[in-house]
Amino acid sequence: MKIKHCKTGELLEAVIELVEEEDWVIIDESDQFIFNWTSEKASIVHKIRLELEEEILGLISYQEIPKELRIHINLVENSNKNKGKEKEYDWIAGALIARTCQIAFEKEYDGFVSLQPKTELEEHYIRKYGFRKMGQLLFTELQNSEELIINYLEDGRS
Repeated sequence: MKIKHCKTGELLEAVIELVEEEDWVIIDESDQFIFNWTSEKASIVHKIRLELEEEILGLISYQEIPKELRIHINLVENSNKNKGKEKEYDWIAGALIARTCQIAFEKEYDGFVSLQPKTELEEHYIRKYGFRKMGQLLFTELQNSEELIINYLEDGRS
């Protein structure tokens, strides 16, 4: 999977992996994240980083809801230097969301992933990632989840 360096347009190899115990101290002491990520330790938390570097560029936490055949995203956040118009890298959150969709297929949930966005981000998730509204939640499934996987994990954007 690749993420894009915004200034050069260069595509760089990235990896998504589980947050390890030693990462929690780094995340907690970092000035790169706004959310209180240590409160997510009871959930499943993944990080994204460049393949040849250790710096965490983004995080996602989620929980499996097997009774409803879905995964629910609790939080997703790019590091501060990867937000806004001056961000260093793009496609970070998309890759994290796509990996969660991939896990939802692996669990035989048909790619069904939900989240409850802050009001100001609702349209962003709908427009950029193809989520649809379902009550107070947004969701993606089947074809849209497959497209996210192709675009963000299988380099369909290249």
